[in-house]
Amino acid sequence: MKGGFNKLLRNIVAGTSDTEFEKRLVKATFHLDSKEPKEKHVIYMLECMNGEHKDHVSTLGSLKFIFERHISNLDNWAITTKIFIVLHRGLQNIKVNRKIIKDLKAKEHLMHHFQKKTADVKVDVKTITDISKNYSNYIKYYLNVSIKTDILCKSLGSIPDDVRNLTDSQILKNYEHFEALCTLIFDMLNDATFCKGTRLFSNVIFMLFKDLIKIYKVYYVHITEVLERFPGLSFETAQKAFVMY
Repeated sequence: MKGGFNKLLRNIVAGTSDTEFEKRLVKATFHLDSKEPKEKHVIYMLECMNGEHKDHVSTLGSLKFIFERHISNLDNWAITTKIFIVLHRGLQNIKVNRKIIKDLKAKEHLMHHFQKKTADVKVDVKTITDISKNYSNYIKYYLNVSIKTDILCKSLGSIPDDVRNLTDSQILKNYEHFEALCTLIFDMLNDATFCKGTRLFSNVIFMLFKDLIKIYKVYYVHITEVLERFPGLSFETAQKAFVMY
């Protein structure tokens, strides 16, 4: 009964929007439930960010609508978290990532975390604020890593050849990026028990695990390449490579 009522409310609220993209955005980031964004709406928004529905909205226009909804609802943890999930999905998507990173970088200063203006006895505001802040920082860092290197945006099958063409210093720099990303992920996993209490935060944890698996797979390729080069490395580079190993 509750699910049906929420669906009715979603449709009513979304019905006041002017464009198809805005309707889907409102439905995906509905403020009165703690469920993850519906997959069909997320896929549509990713397609829009990839420029596949130019008759509806441009890539830049889709980001504009997303950030307008985000900034207007910073006091709602469900909306801010769902917006972060949509942006995170965009960065994880190999095709979409390269289309949005420059425009997303220009809007990085708008990636504010949840900010509750008044006390709320129904939820743990402090924990949710901390999770939102950590998630915001993680997405910003992932974005900046994507700008510096496209290695996480490539298919796993092509990565060995790509890593083989990297310089020693690029491999070591990528290691620093991977280490920092993993640290941010583990910081968020400290709240995993709390996150299991809602489907929305559980979805965040699931996405972080996907990133962690991808990072470890890419990291393994880097380590393998370093081992093959080890005999020819300079002493200073070999020391850094040993730490990496």
